[in-house]
Amino acid sequence: MVDTARAASADTGGRGTLVIKERAIERVAVAAALTVPAVVRSVGGISRLTGRDLPRADASVGEYSVSINLYVSLTWPCRIADVSEAVYTEVARALDNIVGLPLYRLNVMVAATSAGEAVEQQVSDDTAFTTPRPRPPTASPGALPVAVVLAFGLLALAFVAGREFLIVHDTIGGAPWIRNAVDWISELHWAPWMITASGAAMIAGLILLVIGAKPRTQTHTGVTSPTSQSPMVWMRPTDVARMCSDHAGEVPGVESARTTVTKKRITVEVHRTEAGEDEALTKAVRDAVTPTLSVLADARETRIRLHQARR
Repeated sequence: MVDTARAASADTGGRGTLVIKERAIERVAVAAALTVPAVVRSVGGISRLTGRDLPRADASVGEYSVSINLYVSLTWPCRIADVSEAVYTEVARALDNIVGLPLYRLNVMVAATSAGEAVEQQVSDDTAFTTPRPRPPTASPGALPVAVVLAFGLLALAFVAGREFLIVHDTIGGAPWIRNAVDWISELHWAPWMITASGAAMIAGLILLVIGAKPRTQTHTGVTSPTSQSPMVWMRPTDVARMCSDHAGEVPGVESARTTVTKKRITVEVHRTEAGEDEALTKAVRDAVTPTLSVLADARETRIRLHQARR
């Protein structure tokens, strides 16, 4: 007996029928695929469009065998042919041991890739691949306000066009805006104000081109680890400044500290508790903030400024 989902069935000795639906087989295939080291679970890429995680499987169950389309996400770099063979072996073994049906066909489709933990990985053909540097968090594009204004403008244009359509077909009453505007434009003749209008249009167009081509501003700085020089954690400049101020404030002889972080420089302003040797205090503050700054992916110049104690 096979149900409407084309599930597999088996005789259980006259006590009933064992029905294995396609969804169960798909879950077995996904679980087996995840046992392969290069196959990872992913919720990005194609999954954001379809709302389905990776890996995922589409199974077609026949009377004596199973065919599966398996969509996977792989760590990069890897040898796809070797991973595909390992996935086939694991899925076939799982179906045979758990479901009891042989695997007739398995189509492995690589739907996404993700960076591995290692910065460099040596493959069997002695070729070294370098994991690409992740993209840092960035601010909203500069063209966003213009895009929002244009979007509202297009919505307004659609409203006017719809109103014109209803007026032309005598559905609603009123003066046709588009027809009157076209008639007004057709009756225009050359006038001096057109030079100013054309110049303003050219300037506005150039400004929009500059805004559209302007790259996004990096809002965070990367933090590396001893095992990888590729940043996986990102911190705001405010967080870096607070950490530096906290460490500098713990140095003996420092009353308070304030840190300013820019793209090229980190400035620590220290208010000392009493007069003393500037060189020794500067070195102590620099040594206190160095562990924090050493893990930043982007090197910056560090400046220590000493101020007299506040009265």
